[in-house]
Amino acid sequence: MTDQVVLMESRDKVAVVILNAYAMRNSLGAPGLREGLMDAIERFEADPALRVMVLTGAGGVFSAGGNLDALRRIRDEKKILERLEGGAPLMERMLTSDKLYIAAVEGAAFGAGLGLAASCDLMVAADGARFCAAQIRVGAAPDGSLWWSLPFRVGPGRARRILLTGEEVPVDDALHMGLADLGAARGEALTVALQHAERLAAGPPLAQATVKRLARALDPDLTTRLRVERETAARTFASDDFVEGASAFLEKRRPRFTGH
Repeated sequence: MTDQVVLMESRDKVAVVILNAYAMRNSLGAPGLREGLMDAIERFEADPALRVMVLTGAGGVFSAGGNLDALRRIRDEKKILERLEGGAPLMERMLTSDKLYIAAVEGAAFGAGLGLAASCDLMVAADGARFCAAQIRVGAAPDGSLWWSLPFRVGPGRARRILLTGEEVPVDDALHMGLADLGAARGEALTVALQHAERLAAGPPLAQATVKRLARALDPDLTTRLRVERETAARTFASDDFVEGASAFLEKRRPRFTGH
């Protein structure tokens, strides 16, 4: 399609943004992807003619999350935190914006990719979509806004289970628990998302922004929560357990965690 890792086009009042690093399963750790996505968000936010952003992934995958191979090679908590801080404005910008975001999810939304989808105001999930807070599987604590967006969507009890077990949530369960908002046939998530985006883009901006702000006000400490999330995630990403977990995943074997 193109070698650009983030594609953006405008359709009247709707911006369509496609994560286009399919060789890395649209990982947020793919070279240039976070930066390209942040640039697209800032362009969307700065354009008064654009009201709704639809975010999706190329190749039938939303996003596989972070770049495990790159993270396991750093081993320095301060450098990992700097890396996480570099991506921090992305989800926070979406969560605190008065504009609206819709995720169109095909295939996997794992790890920070789940956080990205859950940070959107609406999530459309196609048949076959799968959701997983996969960080715990490789010995790391959740990042990608999951400490905020997951409890906000499904409640603290379900969020705790998803974050603690790393179990995959199939699309039917995601719709039932409120993790996803709307279903679609396989391959039709973007089409359904655009239909809703067009309707929302014709809606009342002030009232929509008020709904979004008042929903956020249920927990006014979002910024602090996201900061603590990054700090705790950096600590675990710098651990021996994460290096072992990431190595085991990449080498297709069972991990041997030691607690260090």
